[in-house]
Amino acid sequence: MHNTNNTIFATLCAALLLTAGAAQAQNTPTTGNTPAAATTAPAAAAAAPAPKAAATASVARAQFTTAINNREPADAVTSLDNNHGRVFFFTDVKNGAGQTLTHRWEFGGKTVAELQFEPKANRWRYWSSKTLMPDQTGTWTAEVVDGSGNVLISKSFDYTKAPPPAAAPTAATSTPAPAAATHGGGR
Repeated sequence: MHNTNNTIFATLCAALLLTAGAAQAQNTPTTGNTPAAATTAPAAAAAAPAPKAAATASVARAQFTTAINNREPADAVTSLDNNHGRVFFFTDVKNGAGQTLTHRWEFGGKTVAELQFEPKANRWRYWSSKTLMPDQTGTWTAEVVDGSGNVLISKSFDYTKAPPPAAAPTAATSTPAPAAATHGGGR
């Protein structure tokens, strides 16, 4: 029985070797020593469609505002006095779905905040806000940066010192209004 098992095993091995050799012979070109994969790869590459390039995000609108109402900026800010303690950076991004973008806030030449977001659709409105201290006057900048570090848009506004409040009039400088004259009724 041991001899029979060895014979069957040897026969199977021989058959496998012959099959593999025949397959190799069919795929090997008759001239040169180029592997079979090299001769079939160009045909496969030509038949496969080229992959689509990822859409590049762009910013259709970007502005600073003092408030957001119904996902829209309430106003456009280019200068703000330090009586205001908060400002928003609103952006309307196109073709950004699936990408990671960042709002980068800068003041005094330094990055003070970075807020990442991932648009879920090809049009995506996003805003971030910054609390401003009254002594942080100067130029503030906010940028939209893509995942490769490219700045898509950059906007700035001036944060200025508010003018002092006007002095209230004092009693010594105000003149009282004249009394109204009344007449009694006669007959």
